[in-house]
Amino acid sequence: MLDLKTKADLQQLVDEGLEESLTLDYKDSRALTRDGKGPDEMCKDVTALANSAGGQLVYGIEEDKATKKPSRVDDGVADPKVTREWIEQILNSRVQPRLSGITTARIDIENGQFGYVITVPPTQTGPHQAPDQKYYRRFDLQSVPMHDYEIKDIVRRASTPHLEVLATFWGTGSPTDALMTRSSEESRSEPIRIEFIVSNKANQPAEYAVLLVRLDINLKFTGPEHFEMGSVDIIDQHVYQTFTRNLGFPAHPPLFKENPESGGWLEIIVTEPKNRINKFAIIIDILTPGYSRRTRWFIQQIDMRLSLYEDTTYTLPQ
Repeated sequence: MLDLKTKADLQQLVDEGLEESLTLDYKDSRALTRDGKGPDEMCKDVTALANSAGGQLVYGIEEDKATKKPSRVDDGVADPKVTREWIEQILNSRVQPRLSGITTARIDIENGQFGYVITVPPTQTGPHQAPDQKYYRRFDLQSVPMHDYEIKDIVRRASTPHLEVLATFWGTGSPTDALMTRSSEESRSEPIRIEFIVSNKANQPAEYAVLLVRLDINLKFTGPEHFEMGSVDIIDQHVYQTFTRNLGFPAHPPLFKENPESGGWLEIIVTEPKNRINKFAIIIDILTPGYSRRTRWFIQQIDMRLSLYEDTTYTLPQ
């Protein structure tokens, strides 16, 4: 989330031309009114953010309708009765079920008037219904009504675990970068350890989960450590070696929201590139009853330096 506390922070958004997005919505201060449709429109936009990925609703910036970029910081809300307390009272009384985790910042426009930034986390208890008894989400920079399957998906998320896996270089001083050291074989590195951290984003604990890690077949491994070595799989026309680890009951405690767990680690050897650059894929599946998630990560190698990062632009077939 953006750290927006002053008029200068809002002006920086204008100067940089930061466009609206799934998680950022600009509003003219004149839209924040106690009369007419103002309160209900605010509730609609806030619930749309909560029912999506969360985000920020910024009152105090005029937007160029053609470019979708901010055009200027406006003069702020003129009505002195529009306050943070009023905003929270409207959201608490008109949104069902009640939102949690909302924060509202008042921005001094330096003319005796104020803008407001409402920061909205993604829901864990929704979906949330607007005053018109409809459910909204963010889509194409708008708040649009949700389909039945989308509503059911949020209900499911509120009652099932939501597991995510973070891959990091272990023991390197940086979770995303590592410096290779040559082994006695000049064309290979010393073993490099990759750790997999499992976190639960939902309130519902995961009593049992299975972690599947598929390494690009071109990566050499020295041992599965905490994992069991499995089959060789072909996914998206690439070949992977599969490693499996069981988490949670009965051998381990359940996965709680408050307590991220190490899913274990694998040690790999990387071959020094002949053409300066190599890129290797890792596919990670985390599965628990009622929920599964697949992500793809890359190890990018340039000379003797490695970078580890998630591919956020492509959804792999299940």
